[in-house]
Amino acid sequence: MLHLLSLGFEGPMGMKCPSTGVLFDAACGMEITTTATATCADVQAEMEARIAGQYGSWHDPHNNGTYSVQSYGGTFSSKRLTGDGKYTDKQIFTLTASGSGCLIEACSRSQVGSYLDGGTNYCDLKMLFCGTADGCKPLKNDFTVGTEKTKAHQGSTAGISACLKV
Repeated sequence: MLHLLSLGFEGPMGMKCPSTGVLFDAACGMEITTTATATCADVQAEMEARIAGQYGSWHDPHNNGTYSVQSYGGTFSSKRLTGDGKYTDKQIFTLTASGSGCLIEACSRSQVGSYLDGGTNYCDLKMLFCGTADGCKPLKNDFTVGTEKTKAHQGSTAGISACLKV
């Protein structure tokens, strides 16, 4: 049976994942749910600033990939091309006000059939909202996030240590 997430449908609890174009859901991916100690406007402004600042005021610490803003759904979406130009992943972020903070529900999916990603899909997401407490370089808004809940697709792995390589 074809897994519904590969078609871009919402998963449980409102998580939105990009379509993959890969049959039978055989593509790496990662879902992250966490809460930021910032407003959703500040979280989104930071993600936009990082993408706009590439190769100038900011670079992707996970092997220097290239992000671009897209329109896949959610509150904010992006695409990331790996530093070697070989692979593309798509991301969808859904940001929802939660008290004085912001609930972040984010999903990244590889666009080719894959198994085991060395943390790439986790990093695709995390590098756009991590703060100095994680070892990242914010441009506009430095904030922390609470405990993360992750869900891996096709053997993907999670962990900040895989992200900080450049």
